[in-house]
Amino acid sequence: MSALKAYLKEIVNVAAVMGLGDMVAQFGIEKKPLNEWDTGRTLRFGALGLVFVGPVLRQWYIFLESRVPKTLNPMRRCVTKMLADQCIIAPPFTLAMSFLVPLVNGEPADQIRKRIFEYYPSLLARNYMLWPAAQLINFRFVPLSHQVLYVQCVALIWNSYLSLVLNKTVDPHPNPTK
Repeated sequence: MSALKAYLKEIVNVAAVMGLGDMVAQFGIEKKPLNEWDTGRTLRFGALGLVFVGPVLRQWYIFLESRVPKTLNPMRRCVTKMLADQCIIAPPFTLAMSFLVPLVNGEPADQIRKRIFEYYPSLLARNYMLWPAAQLINFRFVPLSHQVLYVQCVALIWNSYLSLVLNKTVDPHPNPTK
């Protein structure tokens, strides 16, 4: 039962940090006043942490821990995990988030496709500016039981950016003269 409790605590933490990331995006970056806070958006972004991000990351880190040989020296093991993380999970995970965030916000599929074609390459490029270094620290120094939480602390910055980009409204009829 304590393993289930730890798991639930971990995914609730992910949800809270993702919700906080959206709040940072709305208040700190978008400069919305409190009376314009889109609480539904914050709750939806946090809910993605609860039902998707937290569970996926937890299982991914457990998988990496079990598959990367413990016989490797610590630095080589850490680099191997980081490379696997950034080559195997980062592209589809970023793509999934690029789809899920606008989906939970009620955007139609054609707008989501436009958003993905427009933003996915730059999201993935920016992912590679932050996450390899963060994951090297994570896999080298953070115990497995705290890796998802560590990642979510770093992700506070990432989630603020992601929320800002993925919650933009895509104009279905852009004006080419602008």
